[in-house]
Amino acid sequence: MKTEGKLLNKKGQTAVEYIVTAAGLFTAIISFYVLYSHLVPQQFEQGAKVILSEYEAGS
Repeated sequence: MKTEGKLLNKKGQTAVEYIVTAAGLFTAIISFYVLYSHLVPQQFEQGAKVILSEYEAGS
């Protein structure tokens, strides 16, 4: 019965490792999404300003 207890303990440890890994990856993905959802619109605005200023300078 000792091996059976170790096997269940091992399965529990593996399940916890999967849950922790999944939570870490989920957190990383959400963090990147939040970062880029603010960063990308700012980059578009800056690019639009440069394009408009070059267009107005050429006119």
